Amino acid sequence: MFSSGLAVFRRSIDSSGFLAFTISTPLSPHIVVRTLDMELTKFLAFLAVVLPVAYGAPSPVATSLHPEILAAMKRDLGLDAKEATARIAREHWAADVIEQLRSSAGDSFAGAWVAEDGHTLNVGITNEALASEVTAAGATPAIMANSLSKLEEAKKALDNQDISQVKTLEADSADVGIAAYYVDVTVNKLVFEALPGSIAHAEAMAAQVGLSASEFEVRTVESMPTTLATVRGGDAYYINNSARCSIGFAVTTGFVSAGHCGSVGSSAATSSGQSLGTFSGSVFPGSADMSYIRTVSGTSLTGQINGYGSGNLPVSGSTAAGVGSSICRSGSTTGVHCGTVRALGATVTYSQGRVTGLTQTNVCAEPGDSGGSFYSGSQAQGVTSGGSGDCSRGGTTYFQPVNEILQTYGLSLVRS
Repeated sequence: MFSSGLAVFRRSIDSSGFLAFTISTPLSPHIVVRTLDMELTKFLAFLAVVLPVAYGAPSPVATSLHPEILAAMKRDLGLDAKEATARIAREHWAADVIEQLRSSAGDSFAGAWVAEDGHTLNVGITNEALASEVTAAGATPAIMANSLSKLEEAKKALDNQDISQVKTLEADSADVGIAAYYVDVTVNKLVFEALPGSIAHAEAMAAQVGLSASEFEVRTVESMPTTLATVRGGDAYYINNSARCSIGFAVTTGFVSAGHCGSVGSSAATSSGQSLGTFSGSVFPGSADMSYIRTVSGTSLTGQINGYGSGNLPVSGSTAAGVGSSICRSGSTTGVHCGTVRALGATVTYSQGRVTGLTQTNVCAEPGDSGGSFYSGSQAQGVTSGGSGDCSRGGTTYFQPVNEILQTYGLSLVRS
């Protein structure tokens, strides 16, 4: 018996003396092939034809979605209940396939993303010989010039540089600033988002880490991102009885939120002034925008997300969604809004300093939504960091991946 991905293969001799191979998959639990002389290599070639059929679509048993999630996905993504449920199931399947192919392709892996149709999984590779492996896994191969590891190494080199010069330039003009940079797997380049006065500076940054013109792109943006904490009345929680943020996710000893919401030792309280606890960990700016609030004894912790008048949304895990996946956000200012993941591992420049490792989305957000829940279906994704725009005209919002928060502080999600 041996296995490949989610399939299990058993080899045996049947009562007629035939060599029998039994293939078990989630969608095809019992495919049996009998032969007298088929060699294993020929059998594997046969699998290359069979398995795409088995893996070409997700399991029909999909996680049921809360009505509020469905309503938001209908409003923001134009999906009805059947389409939204199918898309979430497909994206969960895609996450597993991406990890499998990233491991097997090694340095030839060039990133992966779910297409706008929500169905097609594109996997970039620099070695065309791997195309059949990608196809066999149920994905569409895309031949790229740059490996993901090469672009990520260039981004890491930028992250390690001192950016004090960038801050000085920003202070001189509202037209100057590097808003963010990240690897855009869909164009196979390191992308810089810069105000009009910093295009040349972005090009110089790319040259400093050895990127050629074909390996990066500069996109002009109208404004710099800002964090979303503010002092105003609302639902969520208050820091030191003043600034308001939104709870991200409950953990077994408290909850997680954004780092810019409060520093270690800051107090957290409800809108009525009842103590929730104290910030036990906080990182911002720098390597993350995350915080952990240890709650006081007697606080009720549930594996749910506030639906702001439309019931509670369930949390059942934290499997990370890939680029192109649908994603939703819940916050105390604007409630629930949805969109898609645009880039992973983005570096963002706020007025307080640079933050690395954020995920870029086109979901809108406004002040007070900071720290709130980003989720895909019932899977926790991260906590709202900041961005630009608003929910009347749309915008870009970044979130801090939740799994990094859990790993950093040794926490476990409370699940429904």
